[in-house]
Amino acid sequence: MNVQALLNVLNEIAPFLLQESYDNSGLQFGDLEAEVSKILLSLDLTEETVEEAKELGVNTIVTHHPVFFRPVKSIEKGERKSVYEAITSKLNVISFHTNFDMAEGGLNDYFINLLGLRKIKPIVQSSEKVYKVVTFVPEEYVEKVRSALFESGAGHIGNYSECSFNTEGTGTFKPLEEAHPFIGEKEERAFVKETKVEVIVRERDLTQVLDSLRKVHPYEEPAIDVFETVFDKNYGIGAIGELKEPMQLVNFVKFFKERTNTKYVRLIGNTEKKISKVAVCTGACSSIFENLIGSADLFITGDISYHTALAIKERDLPTIDVEHFETEKFFKQALFAKLSEFIDPNHIVLSSKEESPFTLI
Repeated sequence: MNVQALLNVLNEIAPFLLQESYDNSGLQFGDLEAEVSKILLSLDLTEETVEEAKELGVNTIVTHHPVFFRPVKSIEKGERKSVYEAITSKLNVISFHTNFDMAEGGLNDYFINLLGLRKIKPIVQSSEKVYKVVTFVPEEYVEKVRSALFESGAGHIGNYSECSFNTEGTGTFKPLEEAHPFIGEKEERAFVKETKVEVIVRERDLTQVLDSLRKVHPYEEPAIDVFETVFDKNYGIGAIGELKEPMQLVNFVKFFKERTNTKYVRLIGNTEKKISKVAVCTGACSSIFENLIGSADLFITGDISYHTALAIKERDLPTIDVEHFETEKFFKQALFAKLSEFIDPNHIVLSSKEESPFTLI
């Protein structure tokens, strides 16, 4: 597998088009044609993780946080030692950030599963567009066309796949002199029993679905309609889940710390309050707390500022403020589980050298 093939696999797991506009997920630097020896998963690119990769014979690192968020004018060893060492050591570095946060089965889903929560919905739905693709197929070719649509990504609705709606009817057409009709005679109106096939298609799959449809459709000029549609998506920013049984907040905090191996948290709100619906947004998501008023009993995120904490308290939204590192340290495990479905897990290494930059004293 080369670096481009690895990027394709990552795009299957969490399409890069899902990333937020400010983000820079994808290849940070490297050789797309280079063979991948081993893959190191880490939250950040640091001097320690670069040295770890070199010691382990790894030539490709997949980080959660992008190395570059803004255009870079120069890379000087004294200022960006980790980047300088990675480039001069011919390491390939890929970042897998907000697209993995937002994707189904991504970091936030991994986190709520870790807490034993049943996912209800994302906090904010993804902005990925969803389309309805409609085509008309002669009866004897319906299953072939339908299968091609499903195999190329059409028909996904929530936790269901291969969803379609089919309507029987009669189609008419008259092939002109220049046509090469599959059915019917030139200059004569044809009446054909057809099936109208309708499927939902995510933006990430639209091009491939349309290409596959045109390849297998028997007609020289197949009728294809594409409509953008409003559609609830179960992936996006953060996730809201439900506890099996309501808990007192103080007890949940204790459970949370044990389950996530977190040493300390900052709590906003009344510890005696009962909670049932819990919203999680790994990293720093305090700006979206307004979306949770009335829809969650508890919010878990990181990097909350003093004034935002005051606003959260005033809105009576109990909140656990966790250090940024503590909410995203499970990136390695979450991505390892997904990558292992495509790649021999023996070729994937989880970094053991990263730690929070903060020290409690």
